Amino acid sequence: MASKINNLRRFFRLPYPRAAQPPLTVDKDTAYRVLEISEQGILLAQHPNAPLQIGEYLRGNILFHDQDREEIEGEVYRLDPRGVIVRLSRGISARHMMKEQVYIKNTFPMFFRYTIQENFKATK
Repeated sequence: MASKINNLRRFFRLPYPRAAQPPLTVDKDTAYRVLEISEQGILLAQHPNAPLQIGEYLRGNILFHDQDREEIEGEVYRLDPRGVIVRLSRGISARHMMKEQVYIKNTFPMFFRYTIQENFKATK
């Protein structure tokens, strides 16, 4: 039971299916694919031409499915096999979190079913 309590997260994390991953534009020439969002963090795919390092500061705009943008800023917190984790000091609004969750649920109805099953198997 204690291990399940340790796995609880402070903020809900919303993973994206590959076809729906929004871009995070940092400057005119550099955009990262957003793999997962939460109100206080994001998971980015590493960009081969602009690799990120722990402690690096990022500031940019995420372009969501409805063409609405949200400015974020934060620091690279961790690198792992999935990508780059950025802890946000200026995060994603709860409104965007909800809109994106509804969009993914409606557009990719099977995505959450398989994602939940994979995560459940990993915790057994």
